[in-house]
Amino acid sequence: MRNNMSAFFARLIGLAAVLVFLSPAIKAQDFDYTQLGTQVNEYTVIVKVKISLSFGTHSNEREDRILGTVVSEDGLVLFDGSVLGQDNIFSALSGVDVRTRPKKVTVTTLDGKEYDAEFVGSDRFTQLAFAQIKDPNIKLNYVKFATGSNFVIGEWVTLYNLLPEFVAPPLSADIGMITANVTSPEVIPLTVGFSSMEAGSVLYNAALEPVGVLGLVMDPSNAQTDASGLIESFGDYQVTLMGIIIGERLNRMIADPPHKGKIDRAWLGISLQALTEDIAEFLNIDASGGIIVNDVIARSPADQAGLEVGDVIYELNGQAIDVDKEEKVPIFQRKIAEMGSGTRVELSVIRPGENSSEAISMEVMLEKAPLPPSEAPEFKSTPLEFTVRDLVFADYMRLNQETESFKGVVISEIDPGGPAQLGGLWYGDIIQRIGDKSVFDVEEVESVLTTLEMEKPEEVIFFVWRNNKTMFVNIKADWK
Repeated sequence: MRNNMSAFFARLIGLAAVLVFLSPAIKAQDFDYTQLGTQVNEYTVIVKVKISLSFGTHSNEREDRILGTVVSEDGLVLFDGSVLGQDNIFSALSGVDVRTRPKKVTVTTLDGKEYDAEFVGSDRFTQLAFAQIKDPNIKLNYVKFATGSNFVIGEWVTLYNLLPEFVAPPLSADIGMITANVTSPEVIPLTVGFSSMEAGSVLYNAALEPVGVLGLVMDPSNAQTDASGLIESFGDYQVTLMGIIIGERLNRMIADPPHKGKIDRAWLGISLQALTEDIAEFLNIDASGGIIVNDVIARSPADQAGLEVGDVIYELNGQAIDVDKEEKVPIFQRKIAEMGSGTRVELSVIRPGENSSEAISMEVMLEKAPLPPSEAPEFKSTPLEFTVRDLVFADYMRLNQETESFKGVVISEIDPGGPAQLGGLWYGDIIQRIGDKSVFDVEEVESVLTTLEMEKPEEVIFFVWRNNKTMFVNIKADWK
């Protein structure tokens, strides 16, 4: 998943990286690696994640080995979650879920103690993930990130990264330098000398204070339409931009980790485009940038506030919106998303008319963004060999259906050669009734199928919605 070539070029144009094993007492620049190595050993762990990859009716598994850091006494572990992937625009528009899901997580300390853990969730913007060790009686040493750090251009920082499993000891040190304090699209000190394979590693200053975690600087021009799951950015020679996810942001995430199924980002409920110079001139609008409203989702915050198709938003909370090209649209989307549900925002809007334009000021109460497909509750029927999930906003948009009148669950996975596929169920079918029982969510499906598994009928009749029409599908069940 990570681009080894970009890491190679990054080292060519950056500073020469210095690798230092934990065992020797070696200093690089002003770092005392003997002291730091002792410190790092207390809370550094190795995370192994067994991942299920699915694409339509096809699925596979793999195991990734990742450097992790204990961030709480009760065993909350932070690690690079980019291997887990995110929802993508293809999933949202086609209904075909292209995704990766953690099935099993184990955490091993550097002294060899192994713990079962549970995946908690991953942050959509930093791609940092969290796992929780399951032992309720555990008490571990953990990292405490410094806040208020003054990041100076030219300052050296260091980290430890995970070596391949066949190498001992397991860690090596690397150094890099702060090259810029970036403020857009987000506040992040930019570094040079590190590779994307070191993402998620804790960074230390010369005083050996943990000042943050190495992360990828995201390119908004490659973002999805909902500004979530931003893709890593590449400059000339495909060089990955790396920076420090600072302690203040990390501490907020640790206090309230992202959870699967918990939506913590906000939305307006519009489709939009950039107010380019040409469009501004055509509309006779005196603004250097803004957001053109192309569509308003019914009952969304934008709809309730009175936004209309054709409106041009040129200020957010009194600040000009510097969006004069399509590549900048996701910056606005991300800003809205990170404000959080329940936030009141002030929009300055120009509403073009036939003869003149009207300036409008409106207040919008942001709401939680809709649940994406990969976060929806699921249920797998082991005897019939298929998985269903709840319908989400993206499904209703794709199918052009209303949430109040269209009910059911969607088949998100179906095992090749299993009873469900052999009987005629398709990936993407919307199951609306099983036998004589209507089903509106996965809990109802689980209840109905659990009862049928005890009764063991020779066949199960499904009433499904497929390709804009309904039909019955008879499945011969082997309950065993």
